[in-house]
Amino acid sequence: MVMRCIDEEREALLTFKQSMVDKYGVLSSWGRDNDKRDCCKWRGVRCSNKTGHVKVLNLRRSDDENARGKVLKGTISPALLKLHDLRHLDLSNNHFGGSPVPEFIGSLSRLRYLNLSCGTSLLKVPRPFQYLSGLVYLRLENSNLFSLGSLEWLSHLSSLRHLDLSYINLTKSSDWFQVVAKLRSLKTLVLRSCALPPINPSFIWHFNLSTSIETLDLSDNNLPSSSVYPWLFNLSRNILVLDLAFNSLRGSIPEAFQHMVSLKSLHLTDNELEGGIPKFFGNMCSLNRLFLPHNKLSGELSEMIQNLSGGCTMNSLEG
Repeated sequence: MVMRCIDEEREALLTFKQSMVDKYGVLSSWGRDNDKRDCCKWRGVRCSNKTGHVKVLNLRRSDDENARGKVLKGTISPALLKLHDLRHLDLSNNHFGGSPVPEFIGSLSRLRYLNLSCGTSLLKVPRPFQYLSGLVYLRLENSNLFSLGSLEWLSHLSSLRHLDLSYINLTKSSDWFQVVAKLRSLKTLVLRSCALPPINPSFIWHFNLSTSIETLDLSDNNLPSSSVYPWLFNLSRNILVLDLAFNSLRGSIPEAFQHMVSLKSLHLTDNELEGGIPKFFGNMCSLNRLFLPHNKLSGELSEMIQNLSGGCTMNSLEG
């Protein structure tokens, strides 16, 4: 049997296992016995076919109903630093003793994918995170609603394409807009329920979110129209999914939405929009999911459906 596992990396992973409380045997395939020595065959571990180095450590708890409660607990061991070619780290949906994000993760310089959602208390993001310049995917969604200050550290992650900081309190992050505006490769931005401070009007004219963005979720932030509309419609060319539900958008639905020619999904639920439901929605053939309930809008979506242009369909409609 050919074994790809590198001895140093096997020992590092076993040290990591020792720091875990594994009540449900999630890591039962990890061990030193002869039939378990190849760490490249362990659950959640993937190695390079060429070098044998561990490239992926994915211990995300399954969302499957039968897996609920089967979480890892404990602390995240710095033994992971010995995984010198680690590119993908996902420890999401586990519980690491309420500990903050470890400083050492900022030294995993080859990381491209990092998901620590709901796994730590996230009291702060370590300063060394700014050195993860090759990071493409970052998800730190945290249901404990801990607060972050300045997001300046994010501006160093120039390769970032997916950013999700949902449920983190960003009330004190007054620089959030100008920081994410510097991320020119960003395609997905999710800041759901972050208590975002309104955008300073002077920033709107000096900073524009990347027009490469395809998915934008700013739902449940109580944002007023004046903080959203002035820059939003610069994204019209490429945006596919837009979620502005549970904010404080007022007035009629702007006609500028009709210029979002690629838009597939639009959520405007639970705002203070009023007036009629614009007929131009019926001409937006890419739009197949439209959610408008809990506003002060007049008219019936059924009328709009009857007036859909030829070849246009909608899979989900809520008025």
